Amino acid sequence: MGLIRKVASIMMLGGVSSCTGREPPGKPEWDRAKADRDRKKAAEAQAVQAEAEAKVAEEQAAALARALHEDEAQRQADLRKVAEKEAEAVPDEPPGPLTAA
Repeated sequence: MGLIRKVASIMMLGGVSSCTGREPPGKPEWDRAKADRDRKKAAEAQAVQAEAEAKVAEEQAAALARALHEDEAQRQADLRKVAEKEAEAVPDEPPGPLTAA
């Protein structure tokens, strides 16, 4: 009969826990610690993202500088070719006197 009374007592009280409806001891501290860890992870993620963005910007700047250098070299080569063609088109000796026929 003792077992039946114990079961009835548990059913009447709604459970065996004496802290129903309250947070377990240490929960606020655990929540703060978790929030601190989450903030730290977010800060680390932001730092990694900033570092990656800086690296991409550096690579883009280097690629642009290379392209500008190549364009300048090509422009200089084109100017030399034009100058050579113009030099070939101009005769070395001035034309002789024109004779009237």
